[in-house]
Amino acid sequence: MGTLARPSDFPAPRQRGAVSIVFILSVVMLLGFVGLAMDIARLYVSKTELQSAADSCALAASAALTGANANQLTVAESYGITAGVRNRVGMQAVAVTIQADRDVTFSDALNGTYLTKGAAAGVALNMRYARCAVSEANIRTLLLQVIDALPGADLTPTTIRASAVATLEPSISNCALPLAVCKKAGSAAPNFGYVRGEWLTGRFDPPSNVTGKFKWVEFPGYSTTPALETLIGQGGQCNLSGSNTLTPRTGAINSLVDVWNWRFGVKKASGAPAGAFPPDLTGFAYTATNWPTQASAFNDFSIKRAANTPWNGLPSLGGSWSASTSAVHAGGGDRRLVVGPVVDCSSWVSGGTSPQAILGWACYLMLNPVSNPNDNMGLEYRGPASDIASGCVTSGAPGGPGAGGPKVPALVQ
Repeated sequence: MGTLARPSDFPAPRQRGAVSIVFILSVVMLLGFVGLAMDIARLYVSKTELQSAADSCALAASAALTGANANQLTVAESYGITAGVRNRVGMQAVAVTIQADRDVTFSDALNGTYLTKGAAAGVALNMRYARCAVSEANIRTLLLQVIDALPGADLTPTTIRASAVATLEPSISNCALPLAVCKKAGSAAPNFGYVRGEWLTGRFDPPSNVTGKFKWVEFPGYSTTPALETLIGQGGQCNLSGSNTLTPRTGAINSLVDVWNWRFGVKKASGAPAGAFPPDLTGFAYTATNWPTQASAFNDFSIKRAANTPWNGLPSLGGSWSASTSAVHAGGGDRRLVVGPVVDCSSWVSGGTSPQAILGWACYLMLNPVSNPNDNMGLEYRGPASDIASGCVTSGAPGGPGAGGPKVPALVQ
């Protein structure tokens, strides 16, 4: 009898092409993972680009929300768009798009309802938070394009969005003019005896009794800092803190008049002082003549700012002075709402010069230009500079709610 053949005696059939299929599938999966990694990186870059644009927009817009300009939402939106569109998206290929009256919105509270400038027109001065929302549409990633090429596939391109919210927060450093407000006798922080809206009258070279008014001072390191006229003509002295001490200084310098007046857009026939910053958004002056109550001109000032109203000729400075046009003021800035230190000037009344500690920071509104150092100049007290209702903004590092400096733009969301 013959022997039966076992299955192992027969050669196994060859599985031709199996390795090729496995290899192709592995390559496809590998390419898919590579494409996915590239797509994630592409989307991450897009998100980063958009977030930078949103942050820039919100920070710039919030700087205008001082409550000192009835037109502040228009200004804030302009600031935000100008700063935002300087950023580029699409792997730095094109400028980001920020549409007016849509992408920049405002609210009176962080978690409140955000409105466009048109919708918030009736409550513009209450707005304290600026939100910018930006996006990049039609991002066709590598893996998406491969899948979309398959029969029956029809995928929508990706859209990336980013937003940011900013407001004005107290700073830990200040930029201030060398003009100290003198605390009233027996008073204390935060207002040192003053009432919001109160007018203070003084001179560049005031009489000996300066209690309750103001005094020109030297900041620390004065010998290495710009001259007084440079500090007044430009942005003041920065990096100041409550640990600094001050000494008195005469303000009877004719060149100080030139830079003081230019903040109102008032200049001599020879032109604006060299190196001085642009004037305020309005040059409208307030004196006892056109404002008999001699108090609380701030609300009217905010309206004049919105209209870029030029100097009204008060007080009369003579024929050697002329005013700028509304167009010049439209290109101006915050030049009359100014931060100044608060000190105890009592020891300076009789000519003393001992250093005095900075007790706080006040915001005041410059009221009028002068013809010479012997003319009366007016200030309106606006409250502590850290109070958002004061209208003052300075440059410096945000310090959070516990800081005591003037407000600076800060991201909050």
